[in-house]
Amino acid sequence: MKTTTQTARTTFAIAALLALAACGGGGGGGSTGAAAPASGASTPSTTASSTSATPATSVPTPTYGSATMQATAFQQLNAYRLAMGVGELAQDPILDTAAQAHALYLDTNLASGALTALSHDEVSTLANYYGDTPLSRAQKAGAPATEFIGENAGDGLPQSSAAAYGTDCLNGFLNTVYHLQGLTDPQQTVGIGFTQSTGSYTIYTCVLDFGQTTGVSGTPQANALDISAGQQLPTSAIATSPLANEAGVALTMAAESPNAAPDLTAPGRPIMVQVNAASAGDVLTVSSFTLTAANGTVVPTRIIVPSAALTGSTASATADVNSGEMQPGHAFLLPLAALTANTTYTVAFSGARDGTPISKTWTFTTGS
Repeated sequence: MKTTTQTARTTFAIAALLALAACGGGGGGGSTGAAAPASGASTPSTTASSTSATPATSVPTPTYGSATMQATAFQQLNAYRLAMGVGELAQDPILDTAAQAHALYLDTNLASGALTALSHDEVSTLANYYGDTPLSRAQKAGAPATEFIGENAGDGLPQSSAAAYGTDCLNGFLNTVYHLQGLTDPQQTVGIGFTQSTGSYTIYTCVLDFGQTTGVSGTPQANALDISAGQQLPTSAIATSPLANEAGVALTMAAESPNAAPDLTAPGRPIMVQVNAASAGDVLTVSSFTLTAANGTVVPTRIIVPSAALTGSTASATADVNSGEMQPGHAFLLPLAALTANTTYTVAFSGARDGTPISKTWTFTTGS
């Protein structure tokens, strides 16, 4: 498993925000507005599992207080995952404890200057230390030793309400390549942490810890999910982000490290196609992947696939420049420049899952 890459802080007029740090194919992100990006979960394990769960279409009502950051993030995350078809997540109070502890640790030490970047790892000599890794923090809070744990963490600027913090945090996790994967991985549970600083340091931190137990195989890593276990799409399903008919889609990709397109200054919001890749050797190849604006203009884009999917894909597809970051069963279309505001786009995808042809065409509309 790769270690988290820590990125330098970017100074703004009212706050110092953190650039997105990824570790493997994990989640996280940043919004197209002032909110900062986030750090992501580790590359999931690729061990085979004997069982998996059908994507959940309902979960127990969470215990978060109404109109809180956590309640909003929980509701919106599950609504998005349900619409994608990857399954809702149940609240896990144990993971709430672990996520809240790490949110407090990040916020406290960023405010004091002891930290200069978001990180999944904690340093025992710093204030509000809880545990070295997402796994150790979850186990300290009471998670079973066999549970796989992944984490997203981020920060952002002040918002108008507690609920707005939840929206801002979640929206930030959607506008990336590697981090979007992590948000829609086959996890089964979630815990949410949030801390809002006061005084001269007003940035907030948010942490989402994910749990997975069904069908997992092997020993849990410090920050990883098993991509062959948990909630698995039907083999005939195609999940996408943005969603079909989604409105208010961001215009640009959030800064991300590792960077999926280091040669591009400001690429557009990434577009993802996801299929079931639970078995070793499952591969999604791409024949054609295009983005067209409402006026008929074909948007200049880049097709990005895992290196194992290059064979059988169109010659215009490119391998993920960060080896191992992109998971099997995923393909991304990256606009080379920012999308246009208030515009409806049509995405057309054709390819094959393990040699069986698949295709999907859908539309989404950008925000202002």
